[in-house]
Amino acid sequence: MKISNLLAIFALIALAVWLNIWADKVPKPGEIRGSIEYFIERDGHKNLNIKDILALPDSVFRTQERCCNIGLSRQAIWFRFQEKNTQPSKEDFLVEVVNPSIESLLFFQVNGTTPVASFVTGASYKYWQRPDTSSRTANNRNFIFPIKIAKDSSSWCYLKAKSVYPLSLRILFFEKDVRMQQQQRNVDILMTIFYVMCVVFLLLAAILIQSIQQPFHWHYFMYVLLTTMFVPAHLGLGFRYIWPEYPDLQFVIPMALNNLRLIFGIQFFRYYFDLPKTAPRFNKVVNWTIGIFCFTLLIQLIHRAFDPWLFVGWVFYPFFGLLVMFSLFVLAWLFRQIFLRRYGRITWIYVIVALNFLGVAITSQQYTGFTWLERFGMSWVDLDIADKVLTACGVANTFFLSPVVIAAFFIEMVLVFNISNKRYLKLIEKGQKAQMRLAKAREASLSALIMGAENERKRIARDLHDGACVNLAAINMKMDSLAEELGKSPELASKITEIAEDIGLTFKEVRDISHDLMSKSLEKTGLRAAVEELAVRGERAQSGLRINLFVNYPLETIGSFSKIHLYRMLQELLGNVLKHARATEVNLQMLESDLFLLITVEDNGVGFDSKLVASDGIGLSNVRNRADMLQGQMHLDTALGRGTFVSIEIPKKELE
Repeated sequence: MKISNLLAIFALIALAVWLNIWADKVPKPGEIRGSIEYFIERDGHKNLNIKDILALPDSVFRTQERCCNIGLSRQAIWFRFQEKNTQPSKEDFLVEVVNPSIESLLFFQVNGTTPVASFVTGASYKYWQRPDTSSRTANNRNFIFPIKIAKDSSSWCYLKAKSVYPLSLRILFFEKDVRMQQQQRNVDILMTIFYVMCVVFLLLAAILIQSIQQPFHWHYFMYVLLTTMFVPAHLGLGFRYIWPEYPDLQFVIPMALNNLRLIFGIQFFRYYFDLPKTAPRFNKVVNWTIGIFCFTLLIQLIHRAFDPWLFVGWVFYPFFGLLVMFSLFVLAWLFRQIFLRRYGRITWIYVIVALNFLGVAITSQQYTGFTWLERFGMSWVDLDIADKVLTACGVANTFFLSPVVIAAFFIEMVLVFNISNKRYLKLIEKGQKAQMRLAKAREASLSALIMGAENERKRIARDLHDGACVNLAAINMKMDSLAEELGKSPELASKITEIAEDIGLTFKEVRDISHDLMSKSLEKTGLRAAVEELAVRGERAQSGLRINLFVNYPLETIGSFSKIHLYRMLQELLGNVLKHARATEVNLQMLESDLFLLITVEDNGVGFDSKLVASDGIGLSNVRNRADMLQGQMHLDTALGRGTFVSIEIPKKELE
């Protein structure tokens, strides 16, 4: 594990501890100043109305340290709290119940013993048919109740909640303008940042996944996409904007999306660690878990058509129990891998899994209403660090889904993107190295081919010079001798002389071919002498042609391999001039600059239209290939009637 990673983790832990201590000293925006008491209707006290509740003694009400995770209850639950107006000029306040999925909710404001305001609402109503929608404050994902409290007076607020699902909620109290302006603006900014980051991640992730060609990353893509859909559905925004006419969907879609995203997350975990190969037994456990989750998903989709109490008892609680057990099993497996040092280098993967486990623990507690920290005597532990951050920033926590779950998901998303990006960069680096190896292999192959051709040229030139040329010279000498002996027969002597002249021409052509194949000057006296000889031979080959040669480059410093390539390029370019240009003057230069050797060949011939030529001919193609082998560049400038200019620029370091 890198030291920087350890320091980062310790810094995060220290920050969390500091926030946990400091934020407790800062008042939470929207927090009820007094205690919140609750009463559960039981036998003998069922279907009570507000008058019945007001007649009950205070002793029947209980308080909860962290309100309000009640859990499962078949009976209605009453909450009450008292608030006093300490504002000098404000009388309008709002009570906000943070849980958009409470089936039935009744609100009462009581002054003394007289109810002065009441509202009936709940998630079982169509969104637009809620009794409180006549107020602009009702246009909110949570349940909001407007009340009036006179200056320096107090008022009691009573809430009656009933749901077939485990009950978990928070009750907030705001001055009206503060909630609908400042706090709403804060919430809008946070949600906008969250959705923009999710969309950007999904777009970039799709590009990365397509590039790295590792299909299992699509499981994480789907996990993020489904989580991006789950968060607004869980917060009540789906009910508000997408299915306001279908209340039952509010009890189906959020749970189904949560289940489905977990399935894709587990699939990503399985293929990332390659469990089928590295841990086949653990992989079987994962397969069974995914199968159970898929079956639970089917039950979740249809449970509202039957008795929801059966679903809660036989599916809901077992599902979350299995989810927590599976999370613990994953943590145990990862700790085992750390102990065995199998995955010691991928530290951030452990952080990602830990964040997932934290999210699962908090979400399970919220869904089931099971306050397991309090049950185990750890009520002093508060895992919702993100709530502390919001408090420190003066932002009210109006999110039903715990902010730490959203924050953990956001951090996890950034870490996974970082890991995928590193894999992408490694893949690019690997591809570049492979291309470089391939290019070097091609260059080596082409170089070997050219050197083989050069060696063959040398052999053929040597054979022609030492064999055919010598034989032709000997034959020519014999023919001259024979012509002298046949001097008495002028007619026969003339024929012998003609044959000798033909042999002499053949000898000259063979010798020229031998020189073209491999210049003796290049082998014996160097490149400069070979180029000068090339110029002289060019002038002799075409009457009236003048070749001007200018060299200021130290040609003696050029290596033998590069020397051959330069000579062949000049030979080809001058050959093209002789064959096609019909020029009277050629300027050939070999110039030295700071980093390059610049070769230019310019003629005043007829030129040609480069647009009409689909590609370089064999000659120019050979010149370009040889320039490429020396990491150089060739440029061609020509037009009909104004000659041709060819320049070749080669780095000095390639000529050594």
